[in-house]
Amino acid sequence: MSAGPVPASRHAAARHSAGVVWRCVTVLFGGYAFAAVGVTLLARLLPIDRAEATGWGMVLSFLVFVSVGLWGLHDHRLGRVSLVIWGGAALGFAALRLLGVRP
Repeated sequence: MSAGPVPASRHAAARHSAGVVWRCVTVLFGGYAFAAVGVTLLARLLPIDRAEATGWGMVLSFLVFVSVGLWGLHDHRLGRVSLVIWGGAALGFAALRLLGVRP
């Protein structure tokens, strides 16, 4: 893995460091939120027993979190990574609020 080009000035180096920190925060915390909201929404929508749907959601949450994290660290466009992860988590949360508690 290449470290990328060396920043020319102190300002560019600080900006590069801020981008790396933001990417790590997005992948760790945003990826967790994205995975938690996504699998909760999936468990809410599955037409199976409530306990079984929760179990499937828990199993899939690990796969979703790792997949989102690897994609977030791999993609070069930080804006797209942030938009997909934080935006997906926000949309999923809004959908959960609209659906309410499972009957």
